[in-house]
Amino acid sequence: MARPIEPTPVLEGSDAFAFIAEMEKAQKVSDEEKQQVKNDADVIRAMLTFTF
Repeated sequence: MARPIEPTPVLEGSDAFAFIAEMEKAQKVSDEEKQQVKNDADVIRAMLTFTF
């Protein structure tokens, strides 16, 4: 039997500040990149046709 998943601990103190700083450094994805990912996903979905 699987063990229950414990809740994620709340970040406090310097860990919280470090997390926020890392999140602010993250680069936003451009619209072109989003469209490319969508197109690639559509191609993969088209290849994955299952018939039962």
